Amino acid sequence: MNKTLLALAVTSAAIGTQANALEIYNKEGTQMSIGGHATIGLTSAHANKDARVEEKSPRINLEVIQDIGNGFKADFKGEWAMNMLEGGKNTFTTRLGYIGLGHETYGRIAAGTQWSPYYIAAGVVDTPIGWSNDFLYDNQGLFGTARADKLAAYYNTIDFDDAGALTIGAGWQGANSVMDPKDSTKTWLSSTNRGQIAAGYTIAGFNVNYAFNSGHVTDHQQGNTKVADSHVVSGKYGNFGSGLYIAATLASNKNMNSFDSKLIDQTEAFDSILAYGLDMGLNLILKHEEMQDTKNNLRVKSGTSIQAEYTLSPRLRAYTGYNFDNQGETGTVDYRKRKDNQFIIGTRFYL
Repeated sequence: MNKTLLALAVTSAAIGTQANALEIYNKEGTQMSIGGHATIGLTSAHANKDARVEEKSPRINLEVIQDIGNGFKADFKGEWAMNMLEGGKNTFTTRLGYIGLGHETYGRIAAGTQWSPYYIAAGVVDTPIGWSNDFLYDNQGLFGTARADKLAAYYNTIDFDDAGALTIGAGWQGANSVMDPKDSTKTWLSSTNRGQIAAGYTIAGFNVNYAFNSGHVTDHQQGNTKVADSHVVSGKYGNFGSGLYIAATLASNKNMNSFDSKLIDQTEAFDSILAYGLDMGLNLILKHEEMQDTKNNLRVKSGTSIQAEYTLSPRLRAYTGYNFDNQGETGTVDYRKRKDNQFIIGTRFYL
């Protein structure tokens, strides 16, 4: 197993784009490639919106890897979200931007906005095009649950040959903040000195993971500072899109999730997927996600989707699906929203 660029491999497996990247330069120890995807879909009327064309996280990225000798490789990656549908608006916004240094024995360090060590464990269900993991992206940049802003991270893999492989990761984030969704001139949440660790073990197609993420967060609306932390465990079997794939995550969170711009004291989030990829290029997917307010014993939200993806060519994939909104519950807190069942059909073009 080549461990030098472990974090890049983890990210590629998770988001499925860098494996399709187009190499544009490879000379004298320097490799450069561009990647990403353009993804659109036609959706049915939902969430008080008429039927329309929507984006599904289109992006473009540039990656450079430089062999600097003695077993070390430096890497850079920049990735930008693309606005494909709104003419006259900003076309690009930052998704990723980091510099890393890796060694096959000593592991890899990286700094910038990047996929986090926590995501090693939490991202195993974040795979379909239509509907993937939702709770991971709840203030992800601040909390470092998916793409973490201003993150310094370390990764390594210990390969035991036929006995499997152990992956470890750790990360730290300094001062950071997010603006109030209802008033972009005001700070909503701020955080300093957030830390996270992750570990995963893979053997014979099976993979199990654990991650912990913790730090203080200040809620500027309520004027108080709280501990915000998360424990997540996950497991998976197989490779998504090739034969049988089963994966699930379970997270226990404190002040990590929000509803109507308010932090929820305690939540549990469960996400699972059952998929089967046929040799003909068709991948059939059943997915369920649910979040519970454990303090008030209420369901915050829940969704069950049936999806299908079909590979038309190595760079072109069609997808469709229907998501059933199981809705939140009401009690001491009202988590109900208008029922939002949704149908989508579209295509993804890998760059």
